Amino acid sequence: MKQFRVILSFFLVCTGLFFCAASPVAAQTGSSVWKISKGGKTLFLGGSIHILRETDFPLPAEFDNAFLQSAILVLETDIDQMENPKTLQYLMSRVNLPGNKTLKTILDPDTYKMLEAEFSKYGFPINNVSKLKPSMVMNVLAVLQMEKVGYTQQGVDHHYLDKAKTAKKTVQFLETVKFQIDALVGMGEGYENDFIRYSLYEMKNTEAELEALLAEWKTGGTIFSEAYLKAMKEQWPVIYKTLVTDRNRAWMPKIKKFLASRQVYFVVVGLLHLHGTDGLLRQLEDFGCTIEQLK
Repeated sequence: MKQFRVILSFFLVCTGLFFCAASPVAAQTGSSVWKISKGGKTLFLGGSIHILRETDFPLPAEFDNAFLQSAILVLETDIDQMENPKTLQYLMSRVNLPGNKTLKTILDPDTYKMLEAEFSKYGFPINNVSKLKPSMVMNVLAVLQMEKVGYTQQGVDHHYLDKAKTAKKTVQFLETVKFQIDALVGMGEGYENDFIRYSLYEMKNTEAELEALLAEWKTGGTIFSEAYLKAMKEQWPVIYKTLVTDRNRAWMPKIKKFLASRQVYFVVVGLLHLHGTDGLLRQLEDFGCTIEQLK
């Protein structure tokens, strides 16, 4: 059960980093926090990394500045619900393959052998995940990989949720945990072999890509993020639509309401939701907002 809680908080990072090659990162002097203004109203928009290393703390000062200036914190989802037995029960009801299907029956022999060999690197028997859907299998593997290289700490979301509790600050959410579970478990359905093969291929770059992403996150760069999103949109349009486009569009009406409020909101979402042609920053700019990167 603990493994599934880790997956739930981690999957938004994992689901992207299999799908692009590493790119160079340009030095910046800003941050991954933006001040959004329109009609005399303001909100702050911050990019989150959902899982971090001990060495990534303390977080960039601009995050605390935005938090202190805000009355309400907004996160993607209620992270605390991941510990709720009802949430875990729902997750368990969705993660398994139907009927008598197993990984061996839905994957071709070569793909299955590749997957088995990857799990063996971590001393993890593939039989332990033989009934899981491919998306969940790849997230288990990603968690094993990230734990091995030191990504064991709760990310930006958890950090500020804890701070909001201590400060007795109001917290709101953009979507439900159930929605996030459904988005996770549905990936790869109908193209299981391609999904597993390509994910395994791109996992070779994951550590380097996370290093590049973290470097951009700390300094406010966008080169890697933009290239990553472009590659994901071209190579995996269905997943890109599900995880990026559809969610960004669903969030925008809520963010516009936050911006129109008399209170100041600090909205924290996954870093990659901010950038790209379908990113929140682009949509807010098109909406007529003034975008100012905090420095």
